[in-house]
Amino acid sequence: MAHITVGLQLAITVLVFVFGGYKLDTYYHKSPLFVALGAFIGMGIGFYSLLKELNSISRREKEKKESSGDEDKKRIKWM
Repeated sequence: MAHITVGLQLAITVLVFVFGGYKLDTYYHKSPLFVALGAFIGMGIGFYSLLKELNSISRREKEKKESSGDEDKKRIKWM
């Protein structure tokens, strides 16, 4: 479930920056300049956020796996 939200967050970030670039293009009458700039900035910020979130998810899953493994070891000791 968390991976779905990460993908949506990336898509929304890119779309927001592209839309902002489109609005700047219409205001300043510069056709593809701000849309392209917005797309690159949106992708950069989006991918940074994506990597940060995926590392966090990976770390939590690893900690969860390690903590569940410790409980199994404790159970084995008592048997």
